[in-house]
Amino acid sequence: PNFWRAPTDNDMGANLHKKLAAWRAPGYELQEMKVLSRDADSVRLSATYRLEKVPVKLTLTYTLYQGGTIKVHQAMDGAGVDGPMLPRFGMQMQVPASMEYITYYGRGPVENYADRKAAADLGIYRQTVTEQFYSYIRPQENGNKCDVRWWQLTEKGGRGLDLRGDTPLSVSALHYTVDQLDDGDGKDNRHSELITPADCTNWCIDKVQMGLGCVNSWGATARPEYLLPLGDYEYTFILRPLR
Repeated sequence: PNFWRAPTDNDMGANLHKKLAAWRAPGYELQEMKVLSRDADSVRLSATYRLEKVPVKLTLTYTLYQGGTIKVHQAMDGAGVDGPMLPRFGMQMQVPASMEYITYYGRGPVENYADRKAAADLGIYRQTVTEQFYSYIRPQENGNKCDVRWWQLTEKGGRGLDLRGDTPLSVSALHYTVDQLDDGDGKDNRHSELITPADCTNWCIDKVQMGLGCVNSWGATARPEYLLPLGDYEYTFILRPLR
């Protein structure tokens, strides 16, 4: 699970890196893990957590099929809970850095976000993970793609993973982790080009990420329709191996 993004300059101007800090490492207290069903071709299991810093219930349900396909469902019960809004609702995974090649059907070719996507046309794009990173003067969230119907992340020979969501997704893949791009509680005056790439591809698969704002960089947040108030969220996606 991943609910945090590396703060942008706008986020820091609005003090969101401190107001929403509970989502940086919310803490996961396992409540229950169980097998829900099993047959000759699949097994379905769930893990239920209580988050320690924001008292919500989080349930992860995995269905594993013969051949390697995995169906993932993530649900948060946050309605009526007093807590900060979310920077994003999604998951992340680290895969080998050799998984460098992306083909996807969504908005592109440039990075785009919920409130900054009108100029990004819906289409099929072929890019590399290296090309996703934009070297802003200060390291921060970047490289996201909205309205993704499917996304394939592969090695040069074509081996990798195919992603499909039950609804359009927000997806990014970088050779940098969220932690590497996060300046913490203050701006460290680092420069993006001086950060050493991670020895992996960090793949973020989100239902949604809050907007960038861009009204100003000294206090304004994104418009209300692009914010993520604490509440109930859920989504499903399928990962299928490509050979």
